[in-house]
Amino acid sequence: MTVGINGINITGDKRKILKSLIKLLENKNIKILFSEQLIKSFPNDNFKSYNVKTISKIDFIISFGGDGTLLNTVTHVGNKKVKILGVNVGKLGFLSFDVYDVFDKLIDDIIKNNYTLEKRSLVSLRYEGDKIRENFALNEISVIKKDSSSMIKIHCFIDNKFICTYWSDGLIISTPTGSTGYSLSCGGPILTPDTNNLIITPISPHNLGLRSIIISDSSKIKLQIENQKFNFLVSMDSRSYTFKGEQTFIIEKSKFEVNLIHPNNFDFFETLRKKLNWGLDLRN
Repeated sequence: MTVGINGINITGDKRKILKSLIKLLENKNIKILFSEQLIKSFPNDNFKSYNVKTISKIDFIISFGGDGTLLNTVTHVGNKKVKILGVNVGKLGFLSFDVYDVFDKLIDDIIKNNYTLEKRSLVSLRYEGDKIRENFALNEISVIKKDSSSMIKIHCFIDNKFICTYWSDGLIISTPTGSTGYSLSCGGPILTPDTNNLIITPISPHNLGLRSIIISDSSKIKLQIENQKFNFLVSMDSRSYTFKGEQTFIIEKSKFEVNLIHPNNFDFFETLRKKLNWGLDLRN
């Protein structure tokens, strides 16, 4: 078995934890390949790395960090269908899990195919240009004002039907996975991961009557950005690109999915309770 590991800026206690996980994998005779960015954290060690050509030969990738690291790992995998296991040593961890204390048993379960594999949908973006190479996102695609512009004007169409014009700080197109992220902080709803929907959430809209809308993920969203003399950003998860002027973007569900490894006892609603502190109000 060959396992990839991806992490970003691994230092201090995180480095010690990762070293112990590496030793555990080596004791099980598992071949380990590091991401090129993770190898930079271990310049004095003789670790081998994976790349775009060799990643398809990996059985699964361990994303060592938080949700941001897992989103970064998704860009490595792309449409290669390589499974991802998120090990949380970050802060929140909706996508990655606090499993390093039971990591030994979990790896044994994975070797025995005794785990749950969950498919998560992504969104992709098309436009006339080549600035964006990795045009997909697991959480959300956002169009956001930049510089000193007061607001950005976005005409929104769903399946070529005009919805409205958003005067706002921006617009978020979120997947069910991303519903607990940026969209939630802007007042959007939470969707369960198996929901076949997308969420359109405005960021600080000028018209207070504009709220999030849930649509089918089979829909095609067209965003027309009215001629902007100021720069604006298109953000795909943690990757941002600067644009200027009039632009048209097509956003729709990606043709491929992400495969996430979960322990068999994984419960999405338990994750919500723990991460969002549901039911912990002392007044209840």
